[in-house]
Amino acid sequence: MARKKRRAKKEILELDITSLLDILVIMLVFLLKSFNASELELTPVKNLTIPHSESRSFGHRAIQIQVNQDKEVFINNKKVGMIRSNAPEIEFLRSKLAELKQIDETAEKKNKTVNIILDEKLNYKTMEQVMHTSALAGYSQFKFVVQGNYE
Repeated sequence: MARKKRRAKKEILELDITSLLDILVIMLVFLLKSFNASELELTPVKNLTIPHSESRSFGHRAIQIQVNQDKEVFINNKKVGMIRSNAPEIEFLRSKLAELKQIDETAEKKNKTVNIILDEKLNYKTMEQVMHTSALAGYSQFKFVVQGNYE
């Protein structure tokens, strides 16, 4: 009886894992294809050319303010108005951001960041107006979204 136990222990069991490896390779390919280093999803509005940069950092999910070359202002891809004056504050932008801030506070989110996407042809004054208005509305942290060459 002791001999039978020794022989049973010495037997090598073979396990075919070919199908398991196939599944793992398929999952790996799927995960690599769906990988995105940034959680930011951006759909540029019409007449907006994003400037280029050498930066390697990525934007994060936040309110998106886009201003195209015609000075039309979009918040999260919805047109909210057009910049027509050189005043330091853009009233319609401030009221819309304040409205979004109130919604965020009721959901207990404390995100004070906005992603600013400006057309490369816009002047510094326009950028200053957007930043100043955002800060007045309670969004004091800015991320500028630009194009990068990541080869």
